[in-house]
Amino acid sequence: MIIRKATKKDIDAIMEIEKGSFDWYDIFPKNLFQQYLKECNDGFYVAIDQSKSIAGYAILAEKNRNGYILSIAVHPKNRNKGVAVLLMKFLESKCKEKSFSKLTLEVRVDNRPAIAVYRKLGLVEVAIKIGFYGDGTNAIIMEKNFTDIKPS
Repeated sequence: MIIRKATKKDIDAIMEIEKGSFDWYDIFPKNLFQQYLKECNDGFYVAIDQSKSIAGYAILAEKNRNGYILSIAVHPKNRNKGVAVLLMKFLESKCKEKSFSKLTLEVRVDNRPAIAVYRKLGLVEVAIKIGFYGDGTNAIIMEKNFTDIKPS
C-alpha cells in the first residue's frame, strides 16, 4: 500500500468510497472534493492498494496552526486491513513535519469501529458537537496532542 497526493483523476473513485462509507445526508458533494484539491493541495491523500485501486482517502487541513482532518474514509472492500491506521499515521507525520501541536477530528458517536481506531492511535475525546451530522447525530471531537509527547 502506498500513499500519494490525490489528483483530479481520483475524484470519481473517492466519490465511490464516499457513497460506500456514509449515508446520503453526510456525503460530501463532488464539487467539494474538487475544492479541497485546490485548497488542501498539501493535505489531500489517497491510499493505493496492490491492484492500483484507491483503497481510501484522507484530507488534512490547517486550522489555527493545528491539523484538522476534514474527512477520512476507506473503501468497504478494504476495511479491517489497516488502511485507516496507515492513513492516520501518515497524517500524523505530516502534522509533526509542519510542527502542529495537535491533530483534531470529528467522528459520529455511533461509529464505534472508527472511535476504536482513533483511541488506539492515541486520540482522546475532548468534546461533543450536538447535532453535527445531517441526521442530527452528535459528533465526538477527538484530538491528539503532540506537545505532550516526549522524545525517547
